[in-house]
This record gives sequence, C-alpha cells and structure tokens, in this order.
Amino acid sequence: MIDLKDYVPEELKFKLPSTVKFPEVIFSDCVCMDDVKKKLSEHFVTIQEKDVIANRVMDDYEISTIRANYGEIAEEQMPELEAQFEALKIKFNTEKKDFEAKISALHTQFKDLVNLAKKGIKDYPLKMIDTFRIPVMGHYLYYSWVNDTFRLALVQEIPKHEYNDLFNSGEMNQAAFKTLGYELPDIDVKDTRKNLRKFGKDENIVEVWEEDGQDVWLEHWIEDFLNEGSGEIVPIQRHEWHRVPIEESPWRKEEENDETGAQEGATDEVSAESEK
Repeated sequence: MIDLKDYVPEELKFKLPSTVKFPEVIFSDCVCMDDVKKKLSEHFVTIQEKDVIANRVMDDYEISTIRANYGEIAEEQMPELEAQFEALKIKFNTEKKDFEAKISALHTQFKDLVNLAKKGIKDYPLKMIDTFRIPVMGHYLYYSWVNDTFRLALVQEIPKHEYNDLFNSGEMNQAAFKTLGYELPDIDVKDTRKNLRKFGKDENIVEVWEEDGQDVWLEHWIEDFLNEGSGEIVPIQRHEWHRVPIEESPWRKEEENDETGAQEGATDEVSAESEK
C-alpha cells in the first residue's frame, strides 16, 4: 500500500461551514507572516493558538490512492489471511488469537479508509506561529498563513460559557472586518451581560457587568513585541480579565467613578468564564 502519512497537496483547501460565510482570505496584499502580524495588531484583538487542527480537503490523488489501498486490503490481504487462518486454526490453536487480531485490525482499517474516502476530509495541523484566533459574531475564526495567503482555515461556535467574556472583543473585531471592507454573514448576536455599566470616555471606556455576585471587566493595554527575526518592535494589544466580589468592587464606589452609561442585559442560559 502507498503511505499517505506525510503527503500534503501543493495547494491546500479547507472544509468550511456552508451555513455561514466568513472571509476566506484577509490581508491579501501581505507577502509574509510578519506583514500579517502588523495588520493584526493594528486592526484586531487576536489570540495566537497552538495545536489547532483544521479540516483539509483531500485532492484526487489522495482519494484514488486510499481507494487503491482499501481495494488491495479487500482483494488480497484479507482473503489471504482468512485462508491461512482456516488452514492453521486446528493445528495451531495457540496462534488463533493473533490471527483474529490481525483480521479485526484489517477490517477496522478497511472501514476507516472507506469512510475517509467518502468523507474526503483530513486533519491538517496548523502551525502555531502562523495561526491566530479572532472571536467575532459568536464564532472563533482561525486564520493561518497557508500557501502564501492568510486564510480562514477553521470556524467554531464560541461555547456558551465563554460568549459573554468575548462579547466586547467580538464587537471590536466585527467593526474591524467592516472597516477593512470584508463582508460578514447576517448573524443575530445579543449582549446578555447583566447590569452592564460603562465608565470613562471615548477610547478609555471600561465596561463592567455582574456575574455570580461579582463585578467583571476587561483591561486593555498596548505592549511592544520584539520580532527577533527582523529586530523590529511591533505594538500588540493585550488584555486581562478582572473578577471581584461586588462588595469589594472599585466600580461600586460611585464617588470615585464617572459612570457614562448602564443597561440591564437579558438573562438567559449563557454564563461566562474568563478566557486565559
């Protein structure tokens, strides 16, 4: 059989959802990942992810090779082993378990290969250094530098317990997509944060809301990142979640805070845990 373990097509394609259409390629004018990182830091709130597995679409060569492999199993290996087993099982009962295990493994491999060929999708590990997760409109968008293009490789719905924590970042990213001229799907995303209050003005506004008897807010700041390859310093947005019991919350001392707005979020099943 032909081993496809390390085979990767020259041009990679990914299996993406058909129900929601996010931009497959962003920053098409970039020629390297360093250029992409600069634009990401300018426009998006991102998290660099490791161990991300995307669904890669197999090419015709892979599918035909897999079919040839399971055809070889079905027409040659399985009949041969079964014949040997029937001829030897009386004389060599001690070897029975070994042959049964081999046949079972081949049956399993045969079924797996058939299903793999029908599905036409294969896991593709994305490189951490080139992969960024952008939360937007209730989804995690995983963009990675593939075939000299920063393209969308994986889309996942944000888990319910993480949704509220990422609502503000998601709105910022949604606005960034629109500012850059990219079209986004029509998805109704609701802010479910309870007792939402806003402090400060303009770019310094801090949003504070209640969760499980605590005040929750997200602190943003800019941190310089040194690109060891080019020696260039690139500004990157950082953030940190804060959770403080209501009775200890600094935002409850009205005389020390200038509250600019408040609203009561809808209450439903969504709960939040901080994203590290």
